[in-house]
Amino acid sequence: MRLLSILVLTGFTLSISAFAQGLSAVRETGETYEQAQARSLMLYQLKNIESFTQPDTYLRRTPMDVKVSLEKLDTTTIPQLSSYEVLENEFKYIRDTRFFNSPDPKFPRRLTWLYPDDGCYARAEMAKIKLVEHKQIAPNKIFVFGNLNASTKNTFNGRVQWWYHVAATYRVDTKVYVFDPSIEPEHPLTLDEWHLAVGGAQTSVKYAVCAPNAFDPNSNCERPVQTNISDVISEQTDFLGPEWERVELLHRDPTKELGEFPPWLH
Repeated sequence: MRLLSILVLTGFTLSISAFAQGLSAVRETGETYEQAQARSLMLYQLKNIESFTQPDTYLRRTPMDVKVSLEKLDTTTIPQLSSYEVLENEFKYIRDTRFFNSPDPKFPRRLTWLYPDDGCYARAEMAKIKLVEHKQIAPNKIFVFGNLNASTKNTFNGRVQWWYHVAATYRVDTKVYVFDPSIEPEHPLTLDEWHLAVGGAQTSVKYAVCAPNAFDPNSNCERPVQTNISDVISEQTDFLGPEWERVELLHRDPTKELGEFPPWLH
């Protein structure tokens, strides 16, 4: 299946760029966190970032600059929702809603939860945008860094590796929850559960809680500027084709799993 180079999202019509311009989270087999970070940053700098850069990216501290161990992480600034029921409803809203309208095929699509390899930064930002449109307070972004390794049914070997990962986060009272259907589509994860899911029990990982507009590890963590919505949409739509192809290559039916019958409803 090959997507057309034009997709429509809630009234916006955009050309899809050839390559995603956010900071890739991919960690290749055999790479360490440091090697993957250096490679990703180098590729990022080689791209034409003038049209995509955030003006204050290099002026203040990034998520990479402020990362700390889980034990030292300050979670008191994370926005609160009124109850777990509200939290769960919002999780299901961003997990299930088919925000995108793709003309090839003519098929509404969700955020790319079934392509865990990359694009977490775009999913997290789109989730934030849609949660705000849904009349909720904007979630913070939580970044995790290290030799990350998560279990998944959506890769060939049942694992996915990153050097960083990012998701939307809220609190209910003092308990921190992470919205990450790419890892756990059934329910929001507690921070401790997310820590285990990304491999935190097997390797040293560090975290950063950043303001809602933080986009990727090159962002200003504390006072980021809002990424242009057309860039965010383009970033996410770049991963629709790979997600469709991944489901096909796993010998599953994308018209069902990316349509009315996602795996978490089975």
